[in-house]
Amino acid sequence: MSQPDIVDQQATEQFFELYQSHRYQDQLNFYTNRVKEFTNAQRQALWFSIGLVFATALAGALEGIATSWLRTTLLLIAAICPILSTALAGYTALHGFTQQAKLYRDARNNLMHIRIPKSSADQPGCPDTEAVSTYVAQVEEVLQKENGFWGQLAEGLAPPVS
Repeated sequence: MSQPDIVDQQATEQFFELYQSHRYQDQLNFYTNRVKEFTNAQRQALWFSIGLVFATALAGALEGIATSWLRTTLLLIAAICPILSTALAGYTALHGFTQQAKLYRDARNNLMHIRIPKSSADQPGCPDTEAVSTYVAQVEEVLQKENGFWGQLAEGLAPPVS
């Protein structure tokens, strides 16, 4: 192996290691964390909404057997909880927790399906330059697609024109 080939191999190996840890793995971790965040936000909103509906039903059921001051409190709870539940539904729809979680989940899954190049038999420790180039192109394509979906998501969440 000539001196330029060794330098190219070392440069490819160094680039691949840096790209793998600082681009691919960082994006994969980011997508995983965002999926968790938006899935948790959607779950919390759902459970809080269920709690509000339950409080409304309970207040309505107990309203008939309560004293006057408690009756007034229960009527207020029965009136306010549906309003809060509706506001919460609007908030979750506005933020699009489900859509954002799906977008990040799809991007994460697409990244995970990309085959990471392995080292070749004649160059242990580093994949060849062409394999690294193909790998980088595939990763960047996934990231570009994810970036392009944001316009579609924003379009879907835009308020209607009057």
